[in-house]
Amino acid sequence: MENGIVSGYQVLPGNPEDSTAWMPALEQHQACFGRAPEMATGDRGFFSAKNERAAQELGVKKVALPARGRLSAKRAKQQKQRWFRRALRWRAGCEATVSTLKHSFAMLRATYKRDPGFQRYVGWCVITKNLFSIARYQERGRSHGQSG
Repeated sequence: MENGIVSGYQVLPGNPEDSTAWMPALEQHQACFGRAPEMATGDRGFFSAKNERAAQELGVKKVALPARGRLSAKRAKQQKQRWFRRALRWRAGCEATVSTLKHSFAMLRATYKRDPGFQRYVGWCVITKNLFSIARYQERGRSHGQSG
């Protein structure tokens, strides 16, 4: 996500574990932008040694997935590094976008029914949110350009 733009989303059936969505999300990013992200982060639900390795093999330079449970000394030291903590704060900031989609763009209550309708509803919410983010970014650029 850059400047509040949602570059990819997926509505998953049921309630699958977060860890299963990690690699499809990174692969979607690579397909969209032609490269792996410099940094990838998620919450504890996405953590697994396999997910960390797979992301690094894909070309992600900084993988910030906090481990679950009691941490080894080596793991604790890694998770205390500045870049790791900053990545987790960035991820937490992304939660605001999800909240905005749910509340400001009414994604909390879908009016379309069944799977195809719900998929369409989520898609329109994301498109609308992105158009607002683009307009806000352009307006910011105009107002900063005029004052300087």
